Amino acid sequence: MSERTRDGTPIAPTAAIATPSIEHERRVGVGHKVRIGLIGCGGMANAHIRQLLAIPEAEIVAITDPAEAAVQRTLERWPDLRGRVAVCPTYEDLLARDDVDAVQIHSPHTLHFEQAMAALAAGKHVMIEKPMVCRVEHAHQLIERWKRSGKIVLIAYQRHLQKEFRYARRVIQSGGIGKIEYIAALQGQEWLRGTRGTWRQTLELSGGGQINDSGSHLIDIILWVTGERAEEVFAYQERFDTPVDINTAAAIRFRSGALGTLSVIGNAPSWWEDITFYGSEGALYIRQGMGLRHLDAAGKPVDPGDLGENSNPDRNFVDAILGRDEVQAPPECGLAVIELTEAAWRSAKSGRPEKVGS
Repeated sequence: MSERTRDGTPIAPTAAIATPSIEHERRVGVGHKVRIGLIGCGGMANAHIRQLLAIPEAEIVAITDPAEAAVQRTLERWPDLRGRVAVCPTYEDLLARDDVDAVQIHSPHTLHFEQAMAALAAGKHVMIEKPMVCRVEHAHQLIERWKRSGKIVLIAYQRHLQKEFRYARRVIQSGGIGKIEYIAALQGQEWLRGTRGTWRQTLELSGGGQINDSGSHLIDIILWVTGERAEEVFAYQERFDTPVDINTAAAIRFRSGALGTLSVIGNAPSWWEDITFYGSEGALYIRQGMGLRHLDAAGKPVDPGDLGENSNPDRNFVDAILGRDEVQAPPECGLAVIELTEAAWRSAKSGRPEKVGS
């Protein structure tokens, strides 16, 4: 029997294994490897390459990047790929290949929409690095195309596959800490210094600053864990004489009536993250380096038991294509994130609260 919230609504499974259909097995074939092309060979591509090379059912068959130096660095760093992968001049050339079943998009943020739409039009499964897109209207268009395509589309939000966040989601959505009343989320990084001179501080390529980059993970996880959707946001932002937002302070009202604060600090001396979910019957604390702490309504610790093992989006992507698992970070998550992000940008510009998703 599936888990349900207190009002009887089924909780979306977080680790359900789907049995492949006869038609799926006929199409994929016994022993089939998912043949993957990589669009973009920058820093994040390396993390995905490492994870893909550890998956027996996955095979990287093609790569592309407009910067030849990035391609060469990738081949030097991963000698197993040299001589085994096709180096395509453009992403259109990669998408035209019959030996590519699926693509991963690791390009600058504002290119995600165009490339994902083209990949679906070419009949490929798609995994997109965060953020999914940089405009709400693009999110709606991509979701519409995805629903017509019959293909797997997944966002590389790795926290959906991490045990502490999966535990928090199960507890909250089953009513384990009662009604959510307040969410406090803070992320600090040396983002201003660390991304200076890169495309991430070029608005035409990044689409925005830290709130649209690593801050995308923070927004996504508080929405995914709780099942909440933001209704209104009032945000202040500081750019420090750059073209993009660096620091963000935002107050949020959620559709359920819960309140929250979102703090994204890009001019910090080091990395720090702190997320708290306050409910009417308890709280969950997730602190960097300190793991997860669950308190009941009386403030007594609750033993979470065995939290299981972590996985990653690459494993989920391959398993979803092969019919072994459900997509853990679907496009609707990307829509919820860009709705709140875009409203925060509008609020910082207008100086007043802005409706989310309007």
